[in-house]
Amino acid sequence: MKGFFVFLFFIGAGYFLQAQERCAIEYTEQLRRQRNPKLENAEQFEDWIQQRVVDPRNTLFQMRTQTTLMIPVVVHVIHNGEPIGTGTNISDAQINSQISVLNKDFQRLNADANLTPAEFLPVAGSMDIQFVLAKQDPEGLPTTGINRVFGTQSSWEYSDQYDFKALSYWPAENYLNIWVINLVGGYIGFAQFPVSNLPGLEDASDDRLTDGVVLKYNVVGSVDDGPFNVQSIYNKGRTGTHEVGHFFGLRHIWGDDSGCNEPGDYVSDTPVQNGSTSSCPSHPQISCSTNKMFQNYMDYTNDACMNLITQGQVSRMDVVLANSPRRKSLTTSPGLLDPIVVVNDLGIRSILTPGSQLCPGMSTPNLEVRNYGTG
Repeated sequence: MKGFFVFLFFIGAGYFLQAQERCAIEYTEQLRRQRNPKLENAEQFEDWIQQRVVDPRNTLFQMRTQTTLMIPVVVHVIHNGEPIGTGTNISDAQINSQISVLNKDFQRLNADANLTPAEFLPVAGSMDIQFVLAKQDPEGLPTTGINRVFGTQSSWEYSDQYDFKALSYWPAENYLNIWVINLVGGYIGFAQFPVSNLPGLEDASDDRLTDGVVLKYNVVGSVDDGPFNVQSIYNKGRTGTHEVGHFFGLRHIWGDDSGCNEPGDYVSDTPVQNGSTSSCPSHPQISCSTNKMFQNYMDYTNDACMNLITQGQVSRMDVVLANSPRRKSLTTSPGLLDPIVVVNDLGIRSILTPGSQLCPGMSTPNLEVRNYGTG
């Protein structure tokens, strides 16, 4: 459904107090624009993207040759000091499970794709994309793509994002940053929405420092891959799929306006619906005189009830990946490449003293060095 995304300001209204509101993107986007008033507004972004979206039903879209796009991921585990695999310090296996879920869901290789209702099969979409843990860090050194950091507090609100993201951040133009934290306040995830490349709409310098996805530690990965400590209704990694959808420009399927009037989520092949869907209802569910697509990853149903994105949503994400700053550059990131290392390679990371001020006479510098080699 075509639509216009509206940031809601009536925070005290019952709409925001519903238990099924699992995603905090409306709040975080409000805060982002309050902090960076030069950022484009939703209408400007939607005008930009709609000029570039290819209708998934036309011949050009169906015949075009696709190239698999590789996306380097770094997962920052902000933990409370537990052993790896315990509590907030989730295991490598759980992280790898989440990466696998992303690939299966976006490529429509998910085992539950056969549960998509017949009426939605003609528009079910798959995306030529592959998420991989980064192979090298920003300094060119080998990495597993998993960065574990002891947190400065035991839990975090969405409004704390400038604090916990500062603990561990890799350049957003080269990495999809995923922060795994103990997120409290009733939410289990959020993401930063992309920006356009329109001239004159200045991207604030600190906007890149928060760019990425945030997940609560106990919604990461799928129980299909192991006995992970995950919430019972969010146990298949679909919160990650939902938030990465936002990261690549997807709106909530109901458009966040809780009404039957256009515009909605700006996607032509998703049905109009008047609000989010919770739990896992039986199909069909009627909304706005049509059947809800509550199986879509961009709704709020339980993980076991989600199983598709649409061709129109894929087309929208393709536009973002082809044009949006800090999205397009991900596909050519050095993080995708095997690092080149030698045995002996000592480098200067920084000059601690003297500072920028020049002093007369001789001085003894104080340097920070790092061994970039294997010796």
